[in-house]
Amino acid sequence: MRSPRTSKGKKIHLYRLLFLCGILTTSFSWADFETEIAAEGGKWANYYEQADLEGLMTLYVDDAIVALHGQPALFGIDAIREYFSTRIGQAESIFELDYELRETHGDIAYIISKYWLKATDKTTGKVYLDAGRSLLVYKRHDGQWKIAADIDQATPDVTWPAPSGLN
Repeated sequence: MRSPRTSKGKKIHLYRLLFLCGILTTSFSWADFETEIAAEGGKWANYYEQADLEGLMTLYVDDAIVALHGQPALFGIDAIREYFSTRIGQAESIFELDYELRETHGDIAYIISKYWLKATDKTTGKVYLDAGRSLLVYKRHDGQWKIAADIDQATPDVTWPAPSGLN
C-alpha cells in the first residue's frame, strides 16, 4: 500500500512538470512568432526587389495606410497600388533590414526596423540611397498577417553605409 506522502510528492512533481511544459510551450510559441513576423517583414522587401507589384499588394489590408517620409499619406489599397506602380521595377533595388522590435498583442503585431535602400535607376544608372526607420503594423486577416500601417521616416541615427557594407 502506498503512503499518502509518496502520492502527494508525485502530484507535486507532476504539477511542476506540467508547469515547465507550459513555459516551454509558451517560449516555442514566441519563437514561432518571431520567425513568422520576421518573415512577413522580409516579404515586403523581397517583393519590392523582385518588382512584384501584385505580390506586394497581397501584403496589405484593403484599408491600409502608407506614410513614407517626404510623401503625402496613402489611404487604401488603390492609392497604395497607384503609388507603387509608378516606382516598382524602375530601379534595381536592394534592401537591408535590421529588426529592432517585434511584438504581438492578439491580432495586432508590429515591427520596428532600421532600413537601408539602394536603388539604381535602370535607365539612367543614377543611384538613390535611402536610410531610416520603419514601422509596420500588422493585423490578422483571414488567418494571415497583413499590413495595416506602413510608416517610414528619416532618422539621424540610421545612415549610410549599411552595416553589411552595402554602399
